[in-house]
Amino acid sequence: MKRAPSLLAPALLLPAAAAVTMTHRLPASVATAIDAAPLLVFGSGALLGLLTRRARLMVALVVLALADCALANVGSRPVFDAVALLLPVNIAVVIWLGDENPLAGRGALLFAITLLQAAIIAVLLNPGLASVTESLDMPLVSARLGMWTALPRLSVLLFAAALGIVVARFVLHGQTLAVGAAWALVASFLALDGVTSGGPVGVHFAVAGVFLLVAATREPRAKVATDAITHLPTRIEFQKALRRLTNRYAVAYVEVDDFPSFRAAHGTEAVHRMLRSVAKRLRRMGGGGHAYYCEGPTFAVLFPGASAKRAVQYLDAVRVVIEDVTVEVSVTEPASSPGKPGRVVERTVSVTISAGVAEAAAATADPKPVTEAADRALARAKQAGMNRVSR
Repeated sequence: MKRAPSLLAPALLLPAAAAVTMTHRLPASVATAIDAAPLLVFGSGALLGLLTRRARLMVALVVLALADCALANVGSRPVFDAVALLLPVNIAVVIWLGDENPLAGRGALLFAITLLQAAIIAVLLNPGLASVTESLDMPLVSARLGMWTALPRLSVLLFAAALGIVVARFVLHGQTLAVGAAWALVASFLALDGVTSGGPVGVHFAVAGVFLLVAATREPRAKVATDAITHLPTRIEFQKALRRLTNRYAVAYVEVDDFPSFRAAHGTEAVHRMLRSVAKRLRRMGGGGHAYYCEGPTFAVLFPGASAKRAVQYLDAVRVVIEDVTVEVSVTEPASSPGKPGRVVERTVSVTISAGVAEAAAATADPKPVTEAADRALARAKQAGMNRVSR
């Protein structure tokens, strides 16, 4: 909530954008900059959302970009009405949802739905659907809104509802992106309302994108539960990641061999050093594998979009690397004569791991059968002599 006042400052861009749209003659350099502004804002913002896995930012900016492109290149009344109706709905839905990976799971689905709407708008250009497009502009209330806005009556109501939703999101959860979305809705409304004036309405869409970018950069990322010893995400994060998957994936359970005897012989501090060494190598897993620490000697590795066969190859490569890992431990040598204490010396001990892999041909609502299969594969690897990967 304390970040809200600092997000009021970008609202000063609205009067500047309004002044630009009302100025019919602009210097050539200024006009060129204004024409390039939407592309710069949408492109850089969408790239930021992709790199930082902020699906909401990426999809919201794509929505604004598609709206700007549709109005600039088509400009028919059916397209205007469709954009005016869909834009506030999309912004509200995107902001209400949580952040996801825009390339997988619900984030990818949301992005696909956005692109589908662009296809629907293209279909509305068919002359045979004239009756459908005319219905978009039918008044639902008796208020004479046409005196002060060019937007369809239903669109005005949807903008008001969307504004209420994003404000509620901020009040309930304190998300700064919701504040940016509220200002983006205002700027988008002004952009659509200014279409009939013939001015460069894209500047308002660019300002809407700036609001979203500013809010996104000020919004703290969700905290990931991380183990204090290995610095890897915990089992809770592993379970969350499993539930987010919507495509084929492979799961592996990795266990340090002879862990109980190592702990009994060398103590807690040596165990911590050993776990950190193993975690360091697992963190560098190839094939898109993401490592998690479960408990005791057990780690988990998730391979989105991979088969078990492919996961085995990358796990076996890491297993070979870990064979060369050594851990310094303190060892007490037997006393040279009775009654004398043994001498404590520093030695290095090697470490090996075993792993079991299973795959899901397609994401299921319950990943338990897959994780149980990986656990059984791990048991087979240990029974076969350890220091190996099994399927």
